[in-house]
Amino acid sequence: MKLKRVWKLLTLLSLIFLLISCGEKKEEKPLVMGLSPIANSEKLLEDAAPLYKMLGDDIGRPVEGYIATNYIGVVEGLGTGTIDFALIPPFAYILANKKNGSEALLTSIGKNDEPGYYSVLLVRTDSGIEKVEDLKGKKVAFVDPSSTSGYIFPAVILMDHGIDVEQDVTYQFAGGHDKALQLLINGDVDAIGTYESAVTKFAKEFPEVTEKVKVLEKSDLIPGITLTVSSKVDEATKQKIKDAFIKVSNSKEGQELTLKLFGIKGFEEAKVDNYKLIEDKLNKMGIDIEKVK
Repeated sequence: MKLKRVWKLLTLLSLIFLLISCGEKKEEKPLVMGLSPIANSEKLLEDAAPLYKMLGDDIGRPVEGYIATNYIGVVEGLGTGTIDFALIPPFAYILANKKNGSEALLTSIGKNDEPGYYSVLLVRTDSGIEKVEDLKGKKVAFVDPSSTSGYIFPAVILMDHGIDVEQDVTYQFAGGHDKALQLLINGDVDAIGTYESAVTKFAKEFPEVTEKVKVLEKSDLIPGITLTVSSKVDEATKQKIKDAFIKVSNSKEGQELTLKLFGIKGFEEAKVDNYKLIEDKLNKMGIDIEKVK
């Protein structure tokens, strides 16, 4: 009889354990948010931590940040699914869409309520360079081969003013907007291509920038930074990500954060037709999207 009682007790304990286990919510794997390497990666990840928390709370699932060493790294991460969603420049979105079917969910609205942003060519105020044509024979720093404002648009500005990027200037890729700005301030290059608000964005790191740097030329309006989601993400999660970004950017705290981090005031529905402008610029430069690596 004792053995029978012990067996019943063990069976009861097993049943209780099973019920407790079933009642526990299975912890979901965190979603990974990719960011473009616009500045110092460690600092950007740290500064963006409150954003991950806010998004995660709204999505109902933890969010972790990830910054690749370059734009292509983010595109590849979206393709493999190691990155679930990302805030990337429009050219990087086009690459991600063409290469692996990543989808544009939202386009950013800038601090001046424009659905996009501008690229600029910057030079030093004491350089004596007054027009784009003066850059012939000079040194230019771009940001990254896949940067819309840091390469594609400024390179087309040069072309539109009769300057062959491959023949008429000596150029390099700095690897970040802040790094390009530092090269210019230090006098290592004569001009850089970057986004318009880079001067105010990095004024804290480079206090002398507003006195030492001026805008030489400004581009057409570029479609905004694009909230892009991996094709590996299910439809329900896509909608949660989209809703979370809209909700966060509509809150005072969230808007202050996105303005500080990216110069983004809010988001609107992504309009795929708007990206044709980028493709036109790529065609003008003779860049085959399918061959970009």
